[in-house]
Amino acid sequence: MAEKAVRNSVSLGVFLAVAAHPKVPFSVVELAGRGITADAAANRWVLEVGKLSLDGLALADKIINFGEREDELAELWQEYGTGEVDAAAFETGLAEIVAAMEQWSSAPEKPVEDFSSCLRRVLGPGTDG
Repeated sequence: MAEKAVRNSVSLGVFLAVAAHPKVPFSVVELAGRGITADAAANRWVLEVGKLSLDGLALADKIINFGEREDELAELWQEYGTGEVDAAAFETGLAEIVAAMEQWSSAPEKPVEDFSSCLRRVLGPGTDG
């Protein structure tokens, strides 16, 4: 029997919890659905585009940026759960995070530059080479 890949995504877990919460309005459920789609698109973009078109450091920076949105999402959900954030502020914050996540993988990237010349040691006169 083949094992299924385990999906470990903080944002997916939060979006599912938001969508399943009995007291959130349908507009928030809709935002959670958009967030799930944005999370899936971002993961797919990393595998199908990002790894092929960006150097390692640029891709890492982009992934860190996405992780920051994920951290904001988890913090917002926690604040909503403890009552620190009311329903209107939660919906506004969630809409901002989802919009940022949706734009994340659609933002055009510069083509990968050849950084190998930066790594070569430049030999000067009188050095061993």
